[in-house]
Amino acid sequence: MREWKAVEIEKEITAKMPEINRSIIRSRKERVIRRRPRDPEEQKILDRICIYKWQKALAEGKVKILNNREWYYEFD
Repeated sequence: MREWKAVEIEKEITAKMPEINRSIIRSRKERVIRRRPRDPEEQKILDRICIYKWQKALAEGKVKILNNREWYYEFD
């Protein structure tokens, strides 16, 4: 049986780590879940973008109000 030293094990791990990480990332089938909350400034910017896109869709007639609780939004 072969004996391993801690230094050899660490070298093996660091040598194979990038390849293993790439294969793990490629094999994911679902969307990655965010682990940290959004920055407040980032949230404000995203809100502005969303409101702008909604108002633009309303102006272009891409949103159709079917009744009080149902709308149809035409995506591009």
